Amino acid sequence: MHRLMRFPEYQKTRLMMRYRDIEYSLVQGLGRHLWKWSASVADVVISGQAITKSEAIKEAERAIDRALAPKKLRLVPPGSSD
Repeated sequence: MHRLMRFPEYQKTRLMMRYRDIEYSLVQGLGRHLWKWSASVADVVISGQAITKSEAIKEAERAIDRALAPKKLRLVPPGSSD
């Protein structure tokens, strides 16, 4: 589910979107083929960039999925030197 919020006229290319209840921003860069995204998950900022808007959305949502995924822990038996 995506929810778009537009900013004032001077910021036409900045979009706020929501994915899995995490809000993230999508901004068109100065060049025509540059889109930047950023999100904050558990007080950690994640960001990236892509060539197209749709690619930036996909990358942002994958990063949010990874950030929300349960962490895999390696179990070490008691008394082990690891």
